[in-house]
Amino acid sequence: MKGLITDKGVLTYKALTILEDFETFLIKAKKVVTTSVLGGDYEEMITKYKEYFPKRLTTGPGRQSPRELKQKFVWFFKNHPEYTWDDVLEAANYYKYECAQRNNEFMANSSNFIKKDTMSKESVSKLADYCQLIIDLIEEEKNKENDKH
Repeated sequence: MKGLITDKGVLTYKALTILEDFETFLIKAKKVVTTSVLGGDYEEMITKYKEYFPKRLTTGPGRQSPRELKQKFVWFFKNHPEYTWDDVLEAANYYKYECAQRNNEFMANSSNFIKKDTMSKESVSKLADYCQLIIDLIEEEKNKENDKH
């Protein structure tokens, strides 16, 4: 009745045009959401983050594509808004340091460090754990300094 499907069930030109317009709208909306969650400089931050991971691990590639990491970071910052990019980079740096002590054995790749789904379909984040660890270590140092005075 609206002229979107022919009597043979094929989409008309009008229907295809509407779908294309809708897809364009979705892409623009996703970009707005990504920028609002990750910040305007997220591409630079993702590039810096990737550098903390080796190109290769014994289990496969150590660094994943910016697109995959972007999706994981959207999830991360939506679920852990208490952390900043500075926290993320500091945590990745500390994780890199710890893993280097054991020749990167059992090191997570750049994607799984941010978010990994368990067998029970639960999402876990080593990155969140390391962000908290960094905050705890800084707090511990402050307390030691205060105890000295």
